[in-house]
Amino acid sequence: MVMTEKLRSVKDKSKKISGSVINFFKAHKIVSALIIMIVIILIISVIGTFASRNNKRGASAEITAQRRDIEESISDSTVVEPNSEYSVTANVSGDIIEDYFEEGDWVNKDDLMYKIDTKTIENNIKSADIAIERAKQSYDDAVAENKLTVRDTETGKSSVESARLALEKAQQAYNDALRAADDLSITSNYSGYITEIHVSEGDTVAAGSPVAEVVDNSSLIIRVPFNTADTANISSGESAILTLTKNGSTLNGTVTEVNPRSEGGDGFTLYNYVKIEVQNPGAVKSGDTATAIVGNIACGDAGTFENITEETITAPISGKITEVYITENQYVARGGLVAKFDSDSADSQITSARLSVEDAKQALERARIQSKTSEANTALGDEKLGSAVENAKLAYDDAILSKDNLLKQLDDYTIKAPISGTVVTKNKKKGDSTMGAGSSESSYSSASSASMSAGNSSAAALSSGTSSSAMAVIYDMSKLKCTLNVDEIDINNVRAGQRVAITTDVSDKEYNGIVETVSVNGSAGQNGVTTYPVKINIIDFDDKLLPGMNIEAKIVLSSVKDVLSIPVSSLNRGNIVYVKGEKTDQNDAAPEGYHSVSVVTGASDDEYIQVLSGLNEGDVLYAAEYDPMQDMMDMMEDSRDSMRSNMTGGGGE
Repeated sequence: MVMTEKLRSVKDKSKKISGSVINFFKAHKIVSALIIMIVIILIISVIGTFASRNNKRGASAEITAQRRDIEESISDSTVVEPNSEYSVTANVSGDIIEDYFEEGDWVNKDDLMYKIDTKTIENNIKSADIAIERAKQSYDDAVAENKLTVRDTETGKSSVESARLALEKAQQAYNDALRAADDLSITSNYSGYITEIHVSEGDTVAAGSPVAEVVDNSSLIIRVPFNTADTANISSGESAILTLTKNGSTLNGTVTEVNPRSEGGDGFTLYNYVKIEVQNPGAVKSGDTATAIVGNIACGDAGTFENITEETITAPISGKITEVYITENQYVARGGLVAKFDSDSADSQITSARLSVEDAKQALERARIQSKTSEANTALGDEKLGSAVENAKLAYDDAILSKDNLLKQLDDYTIKAPISGTVVTKNKKKGDSTMGAGSSESSYSSASSASMSAGNSSAAALSSGTSSSAMAVIYDMSKLKCTLNVDEIDINNVRAGQRVAITTDVSDKEYNGIVETVSVNGSAGQNGVTTYPVKINIIDFDDKLLPGMNIEAKIVLSSVKDVLSIPVSSLNRGNIVYVKGEKTDQNDAAPEGYHSVSVVTGASDDEYIQVLSGLNEGDVLYAAEYDPMQDMMDMMEDSRDSMRSNMTGGGGE
């Protein structure tokens, strides 16, 4: 029965293939007869070979039920794929003034790859500054003109006070800018070791942006849970003995705080956390754990050490970093020099602050005039003036937004690695120009099984996202994968998590894989058979296995060891086998000297099938010979009749 099912599958596929050529025959009747004759000859040849092979296999009339291993699998050729692949392109156009890598290099995520000339955008930013000043002046003029209509005396007084406060703030900002110009350095407000640096020479930063991280681990604190009932007897200032979890060594500390809030623990126990400060002898670091004893009171669980000082050094003003004086793990004292701005940044802020002071002075003067003339002439019309103010405000906001967009674009002139991986292609170098295409992630697409079976040596290709416009291409090879196109007849037997055996000509090693996903998005091939892509993770790959290499992947559908089995050829319809021995039923259709036995079957491969019940090891069976000739002849006749009936539909040479 199993072999009959396989022949039926072959017949179904053959019908699909024949259907693909019927249309050709309908349009070319003159050559149809010749083609049909050739097809019949080929089919007869195949049948002869197939029948000969099966006659040889069935030559032995008796076989024995024996124990063996059975593995059911699906295998096909495919190619190795990287985990992911990125095509790095530029969002802006310009000349590349620096590149920082070579083809074949490993790059980490956010590593600098290219730097593009910023002269054009810097000029645009300067023009935007001028546009902002003009829009601000127009807005101030519109506001001033509108305020001439103010008639309420109290409103006028309030405007004077607001304008005075605005002038004070503007003057303070101007004074701060002058002081910043006198000292363009960034200094540390804390003592400690530099653990991370956020800026590099040439970076443009905003006021308040992080510059570096400072950690002082000379002193540590630890919060340790004590039973709530015990914390009533613990006070700040008491000595504590701490025992390190990692090596059992002890050190002394001092209680600095007993948290009054209780928290629930395991077993409905209430705890209060006691804060203890210790001097670091040098071997303890943040994240280490320890238990504590205060007097004769032991804690309920271990706590974790923290650095007392973990601070961030920030930029006092906006500007461009010209020098960085620190390195990671360097000690810096309070007030120590960290970095330095260029003078243009400070000059720009002084100019901006000075203009703000002048504007504030004028606003204050106008407010005083309006306050004294509370019965101002309203002939200009409130509605017209209000519209002018609104339009001027929109123009001012638009000018600011335009500059903000330009500042955001500055980041696009330094191109960083989007992922960690190996650079497999470098298309752009220092001195080349970019066209501003934008960066994109691309998938790695395997060649179709049809092209591979046709002997296509280009077994893998980059997707359309990886074009010649890419400045560079990066492979993430932290994982390797492959895709197997599985026939529609077999796809329902494939499941995520199944083991896959992978072999290749470049290595004697058999690699292990696991089915990751089974797609339901099938693709119909030219032969009418639909295949479904199955994604496989290669879990023990090594340096010998590279993307694009041809491999053979075998998905193990099921595997049983040392089970009772018989040849598939000995199984008859209805799961009946003929066992050597006398018949007990006169209607038994078994051959002479054998009797029929019903069996329950399990796993099978191309040759053998598992017997779950009905037989014993050593039972002698009759090898039920089947004749595939008739099935193949029927299939040929069906195809020939189908061709003949469709060709009568008209058309032809």
